[in-house]
Amino acid sequence: MKKRVEFLRHPFLRQIKWLSLLAATLLATSAAHAQFPRTPVDPAAATGGQAIYTKDCAKCHGADGRGGSASDLVRSTVVLHDRRENLLGKELAPFLKSTPPHKFSYTDKQAQELSQYLTANINRILRSGYDDHPTHLTDGDATAGAAYFAANCAKCHSATGDMAGVGGRMSTAALQQKWLFPNTGIGKKQPVATTVTMPNGKTLTGDLVRMDDFTVTVRDKDGMTHSISRTAGVRVKTVDPYEGHYKLLDKYTDADIHNVTTYLDTLK
Repeated sequence: MKKRVEFLRHPFLRQIKWLSLLAATLLATSAAHAQFPRTPVDPAAATGGQAIYTKDCAKCHGADGRGGSASDLVRSTVVLHDRRENLLGKELAPFLKSTPPHKFSYTDKQAQELSQYLTANINRILRSGYDDHPTHLTDGDATAGAAYFAANCAKCHSATGDMAGVGGRMSTAALQQKWLFPNTGIGKKQPVATTVTMPNGKTLTGDLVRMDDFTVTVRDKDGMTHSISRTAGVRVKTVDPYEGHYKLLDKYTDADIHNVTTYLDTLK
């Protein structure tokens, strides 16, 4: 059982897990879209609505509508229903007039403009995530980040060697992504060296292409791929150059991540 647990923690299988979750999310989004079709947004009306929102709503619901002392409007069923075609403002205006602590008496035009802005804001968040531009990535403690780096990373990396100037070579968001998940994103990937030992003792070596509970596929030095069934007696050994990073994924705290990113960002 222990070997199976360790195997399921393999980075490739974590990728499969997240891809499955993404597919399920997309299917759910498609169903929601069919029920509540996306409403075209009039930029001029949305601008007018933003002024109303800033004046009357932002103090409680947050500058981006994600909540503060009052609810998260991105998750609001009232706002969701109001986004339906031909209903802009028609549900929102009565709600605001009748529900404490609002009691706002907007004209039909103002209600439509506010609804247009909320729709535009939600569309932006759903399309780009909760922030178009990640913020607060370097709000950590650089000194604590340096200490963490020395204790956990310095065996393989050096602030004056391979990491010298890293803070000036990429954006802060890319920097954080790269040190957390170094073998992802754009650029050349480092292969996972793999040795498959058959029951008769013969071995096959190469770079891992994919592996699951039933099959392991390896690309040999000549570029040929071989798929081997993981039957009884077949042993697979992998050497992942980033295994140390993956082991730390279950140990990082949010503070650790912010501190290390802040520290790496200082290495200009």
